Amino acid sequence: MKKMHVTVNGIKFDVEVEVYEDDENILAPQQYFIPHHRYNENISNVQANALFSKQTQKLKQTLKQKADSNVLSSPINGVVLEILVNVGNEVEENQVLFVLESMKMKTNISSPRAGKIKAIHIKVGDSVETGQLLMEYE
Repeated sequence: MKKMHVTVNGIKFDVEVEVYEDDENILAPQQYFIPHHRYNENISNVQANALFSKQTQKLKQTLKQKADSNVLSSPINGVVLEILVNVGNEVEENQVLFVLESMKMKTNISSPRAGKIKAIHIKVGDSVETGQLLMEYE
């Protein structure tokens, strides 16, 4: 185990990590979603030296596939509070598309890429589950 200090949005954390391979640098220039929290920090200039193994490679592939995908699935379970776009709208990367409520917290669901909306598969008041199809891009 290796002890590290990590700072997220100005808050410092002490963490212990298990090192599989040393000196592997990972750049994270994208926005990542963690249930109920959204970190929109551009950390492309920060190199994280730590443990990264097969799981990290799998995560990188998954994130790339999601960004290249023509569908958007729900990252959390919740209830649809707002739909901020319509079929045929052109959307930009990181534009808020939907607002979901989960455990009395509102969560904005943003577009992972720019594109034109082909279909929306939910309506206000619907309950959605993690992984459920929300919309499609052309």
